[in-house]
Amino acid sequence: MDLNDRARGSGSRNPRGGAGNTIKGPHSALTDYLQEIGVSRHFRERRRAEAAAAAAAAAAAAAEPTAATQGQVQAQGPEQPPASNQGELGADSADAALARDLQDEENEEAALEESGVGTSRMATRNRNRQHVAVVVAPTTEEAVEGESSKGKGKGAARGKGRGKKKPKKDSDSESDFHKSDDEADQREGLNRSSARKGGHMRSCEVCNKRFLQRGEYDESDRLLCPNCQRSVDKAQNEVSAVSKRARAVASSTAAPKRRRLKKTADGLLELEAGLPSLQDLCVRAIAKHVDQVESFGDISVQSLNKLCRIICKMRVLDESTLGLFLGADRTSVVLYDCTRLARNALERIVEMSPNVQTLALEYCGRLDAGVLDAFGTGLRQLAKVQLEGAFLVDDKAWAKFFREAGPRLRSFQVRFSGFGPAAMRALITHCEGLEELRVSECTDFNDDCLGMLAAPLTETEEALQEPERLLRDTEKIEVVPWRPLARLKSLDLGHPHLAMSSATATRVIRALGSQLRVLNLSGFKDVDDNFLLLGLAPHSEHLQELSLAECNSISVEAMTQFFAQGADATMGRGLVRLSLNRCYLLTDAVLHAVVRHSCCSLRSLDLNSVDDFMTEQGLLALAGGALPIEGEEVASSVVKGCPYLEDVDLSWVRCTTDSVLEKVLEACGRLEKVMVYGCPEVSIFAPTRPGLSYVGRVCDTL
Repeated sequence: MDLNDRARGSGSRNPRGGAGNTIKGPHSALTDYLQEIGVSRHFRERRRAEAAAAAAAAAAAAAEPTAATQGQVQAQGPEQPPASNQGELGADSADAALARDLQDEENEEAALEESGVGTSRMATRNRNRQHVAVVVAPTTEEAVEGESSKGKGKGAARGKGRGKKKPKKDSDSESDFHKSDDEADQREGLNRSSARKGGHMRSCEVCNKRFLQRGEYDESDRLLCPNCQRSVDKAQNEVSAVSKRARAVASSTAAPKRRRLKKTADGLLELEAGLPSLQDLCVRAIAKHVDQVESFGDISVQSLNKLCRIICKMRVLDESTLGLFLGADRTSVVLYDCTRLARNALERIVEMSPNVQTLALEYCGRLDAGVLDAFGTGLRQLAKVQLEGAFLVDDKAWAKFFREAGPRLRSFQVRFSGFGPAAMRALITHCEGLEELRVSECTDFNDDCLGMLAAPLTETEEALQEPERLLRDTEKIEVVPWRPLARLKSLDLGHPHLAMSSATATRVIRALGSQLRVLNLSGFKDVDDNFLLLGLAPHSEHLQELSLAECNSISVEAMTQFFAQGADATMGRGLVRLSLNRCYLLTDAVLHAVVRHSCCSLRSLDLNSVDDFMTEQGLLALAGGALPIEGEEVASSVVKGCPYLEDVDLSWVRCTTDSVLEKVLEACGRLEKVMVYGCPEVSIFAPTRPGLSYVGRVCDTL
């Protein structure tokens, strides 16, 4: 029995909206819940219209109802809605069964209320059903009345209800089911916007105050009103602030403070944050306003070099600023970026600085054969030449330059240029006093050029010298036989573009190895064990700097034997700098042999990317750890570590950890620089001391 039935049973026959219909009955649990979740009048009217259409269709198809059926019509949804409403009612089909159960309970409650018993039982049921979300279809009579009253003004109907006296609570008039939204919202603390947005009325756990809760709700969360929630959040923030300060104090005592670095405006130098020196401030100011400077005046070579670095880094070195670094009294001209210097600007060096002895030009892509010839004829005191990126200079231009300036040269370094057989032939013939030679990454440098450093053995090699002999005969110069570069002490042929044979490299080392102090054969991928054991080992008594980077054709056994040979005889006279960069087959035994060979002399060690077979036991050799070799007993006193080591590159050697570095630092008291790119186990807690710097540490770049 619904509200309409109860109204008819009690004798209230007034039609809906009549003048005497001023009594409003009690609320059911379903009515309260619909108001809380925001089901408004528009929603209910749409449902009434749908139910009215369905009921009319069902009534037309059914037989003439009985008298009892005319007095009571059950409010339930149609089994098959009309085609026009299937799209709207399809989503509510799952709630039809639950709606019928709730309607039966409503009928039972009405019977209990008429009998005057079961009031507490009804209240309990209402409280237990507040969480059920279902919409019950209105009765047929209500649907018909709602259909007939569609044309009436909404404001007039609402105004009639407001002007009447407040009804009693025990009234059961059906108009209470359609109570106006304004009165319901006022009672529940909602307004029209709140109802449209949705929400639930909750009770605060702290102050028991009713409040509106929107959004999702987790049962594990506490139900707090806005005022109580703000108080709780404020208390939690205070606790977190205290704990944060406590953690900061603990971390400052447990771990060393990360050194803060500050980049200068030119982006070149990294200085420790703090007050810079007066000289640095002046240098930065001059570099920033170099276009307004006419002359540097009396300035030291170091400051001039620093200014040149900064200006070249800022890409402001051009024809207008070149004169600041030139002068008749300059004996050294070093320019780090000549990208914006045209051909005529480079020729000004000869005019403004004719007494230059050292000439170093980087990124000199505009330097051609004519400028190089001007350097050879105009700079009569030129002794050291370093050119990088002179790709416009070909092989013949180099040969002509050596014929002019070769006898005066003591150092010659070239990278990224067309240096080939003709240039190498002229260099061997005319540069007899050369002490330092570097030919790196030149496209035309091949195995024949390498063989010219050794005595010719075949007719083909003798023919390579013939053009110079013919040239000397033409110019009435005495023809001299081939002779090695007797004064050469530094040879750098690293990273050739073409393949170099192991046999040719062995011949060159046999001819020049005994007089060399520096040897760089990086990228000689074809040199093998014979080169190392039969060529370099017997002729390396004066060698101090050695680079065998990327020489992966040399076996681990040959590498170990090379450093183990004469370790006792060369103790104290070993290598100062050693690079085994990207020698992927390197093992612990090789590194222990290196330490036994050069423990008392080694200053710099490059082990970049030797990660495949290297372990912590191998790295501990730098700290004096002993590794027994098969068939031998190595005493720990023999391996003393590397006490004079100053910088080491352990990048991409992933067995490097904080504990390993701690032992290495204890044994290497002079260590100042450690490269640790790609070493994830090196953290901020790595051991440190004054004067020591880590480069590439992951925690410093995050």
